[in-house]
Amino acid sequence: MALAPVAAIPVWVPFLAAVVTLDLIADVISKEFSLHGGSWRMALAASFVVAGNLTWQFMLRTSGVGLARAGLLFAVGVAVGATLIGVFGYGEGLTDKQKIGAVLGVLVLLLLG
Repeated sequence: MALAPVAAIPVWVPFLAAVVTLDLIADVISKEFSLHGGSWRMALAASFVVAGNLTWQFMLRTSGVGLARAGLLFAVGVAVGATLIGVFGYGEGLTDKQKIGAVLGVLVLLLLG
């Protein structure tokens, strides 16, 4: 008995995951710069932003994903990721309104995915 083929992941999904990851790494390094200083941290954060932007450009050029869809998924992904890093990594709090916004952001990801 043969197994049904698994649906292929669109080529833009790994690119978008890489862009979000690079941006979140830059955010963490920027937070560390704000806490501890060090020009090297600022330069390192900027290099991750540049790497993410280059990946973004390559994704848009080669993968066929639309700017509107990719832009919204990127924005929500980074917002949710940064929120989780802030809350769990740095012990920052959220207001009730911000919690609702985070839940709605996840809902957007589910609806657009």
